[in-house]
Amino acid sequence: MSERTVTFIRSTVPALSRVPGGLRQLVAYRELLGFMTINRLRVRYQSSWLGWAWAVLQPLAFLAFLTVVGSAVGGRSNLGVPYPLFILASLSPWTFFATSLSTAAAGVLSSRSLIAKVYFPREIVPLSFVFAALADLAIATALTMVALVCSGHNIPVTVVQLVPISLILIVYAAAFSLALSIAQIGFRDIAIGLPLLLQGMLFTTPVLYPLNAVPPQWRAIYELNPLALLVEAFRGALIGKQIISAEQLIYAAVVGLILFGAAYFMFKTAEPDMVDEI
Repeated sequence: MSERTVTFIRSTVPALSRVPGGLRQLVAYRELLGFMTINRLRVRYQSSWLGWAWAVLQPLAFLAFLTVVGSAVGGRSNLGVPYPLFILASLSPWTFFATSLSTAAAGVLSSRSLIAKVYFPREIVPLSFVFAALADLAIATALTMVALVCSGHNIPVTVVQLVPISLILIVYAAAFSLALSIAQIGFRDIAIGLPLLLQGMLFTTPVLYPLNAVPPQWRAIYELNPLALLVEAFRGALIGKQIISAEQLIYAAVVGLILFGAAYFMFKTAEPDMVDEI
C-alpha cells in the first residue's frame, strides 16, 4: 500500500511585506468589508421585539447603573455638567471599544464555515464587528448631544475634535480585536475571561471620574494608558472642557499605530493555518 503524499502549503510572502501587502489587499476587498459590516447591523436585533430601540435603551440602562455606582463611591464630574451627563459622554467611546472587543473576539470562530469555503482576507471578519460597533458610538454620541441641549448647555465647537479622536479609537479597537480573535483560536478561555477584563478596564479607565481626579502620584501612570487619554479626550470634546493636550493625543495615535501594526502582522502570520486550527 503506497503512502499518501501530504503537501504543506505555507505563505511565500516575506515577513516584512505582510502588513503593507495585506493592507493593499484589504483595500481591494473593501466592498466585502462594507457588506459584512452592514450584515452585522442587520442581524443584530432582527429577532427581538424592540429591534433598534435596544441601541438606545442599552446605553441608557448602563448610564443609570454607572451613575448609581459612581455616586455611591463619591464620583463627580467637576467639569461643570451634571454627573449623569458626564457619564453619558464617557460611555460613547467606552461602549464602542468594549462592544468591538466582545463581538470581534469570537468572530473568526463563529465564521469557520465561511472561512473554509471561500478565500478573502480573514481580517475582514473581526474588522466588520469593529465597524459595526461604530453604530453604538454614533448613537451614544447623539444621545449626549441631545442631553446637553435638554440640560441647557450648548453643543461646543470642540465636537469637531471627535473626528480625529474617533479615528484613533478605531485603530485601537481594530488592533485589540485582531489580536484577540487570533488568540481566541488557541485559547478558548479568552471569551470567558474577556467580560471580566473589560470590567476591570472600566474601573481603571476614567469613565466614572475625570482624569484630573486621579491622585497626583498615580496620574503619570494613568496618562501612559492611551485608552484613558482617548476616553478623557472624547468626553472633553463633547462637553467642551478639554484637558488633554495635543502632545498626549499624538502619543496615543503613535502607540495605536504601533499596536495595530503588531496585531495585523500577527494576524497575517497566523492566517495560512487558520482554517485547520479553528
